[in-house]
Amino acid sequence: MRRWIDQARSALRGAGLYALLIIAAVALFYLATSVVNVGVLALVAAGIAFASLVGLFIAAQSRPHPLPPQPRVTTTLLTPSVVVSEVRAAALVTYSQIGTVTVKKERDRSSPDSFIKPLRDKLLGEELVMDVGVRVVAGVNLKHLREEDVRVSGSAVEITLPPTKVLMVYVDESLTRVVSHKTGWFTGRDITLMDAARRDAMEALVNAAIEKDLLEKAGAQAATVVAALARGLGFEQVTVHPTLPPLGAHFEELQDPAMIARIKAEPMPLLPREDQAGDA
Repeated sequence: MRRWIDQARSALRGAGLYALLIIAAVALFYLATSVVNVGVLALVAAGIAFASLVGLFIAAQSRPHPLPPQPRVTTTLLTPSVVVSEVRAAALVTYSQIGTVTVKKERDRSSPDSFIKPLRDKLLGEELVMDVGVRVVAGVNLKHLREEDVRVSGSAVEITLPPTKVLMVYVDESLTRVVSHKTGWFTGRDITLMDAARRDAMEALVNAAIEKDLLEKAGAQAATVVAALARGLGFEQVTVHPTLPPLGAHFEELQDPAMIARIKAEPMPLLPREDQAGDA
């Protein structure tokens, strides 16, 4: 509305200037035809011409009021680099599992068919049975996303995620306990057996979790998060493809202490117990 009013004012001002110009022209014409017999009308006409010229001069020197500046509209192009920047900011998308593994470790075992086995075990043997709680954290490190992994076509985007990997495996001491620890008459307790039991438990639960589609579940979780980020950028059609790592390359060690502490602080549900036994 304000813009229309300003345009109307500008048009009226222009019409007024043209009217002054016409009046000045008529007056000058009349003055030119009356030079021989100068009378009152000639003087009036001369005055009008002079006043008109002064008005035109003043009008020409004055500047019209500028229209108010129009708001600038900034358009952000949805390019692969924009998508990569937004997705990388999410850093990690994780999916966790927890379980308990029963591990049996023995030291200085005799051959099962050896006739001295009972005596040797009594004298020098050691047997440890532990329930070890293990947490397995899998996920996608979005910092590995590349521009070539993002394909933009108008309002549609297709994203291929970096491989889903196991990011952390650690023992939850609150779920770990010694079931039994037997030693021979001439042996003391070997603390390294407990460390070995923890390592075996972590390896066993990682393998069990992978067999139960841990990586697939973590990849689906990451795809859901990234799809939401892409829709937030304005894409209408979003396709996200999670990927699996090559065989034997399923582990990626995290290096950020703050990220590790945050993941360990997150509560995770206790899954059904996975009982497995291992021997030294």
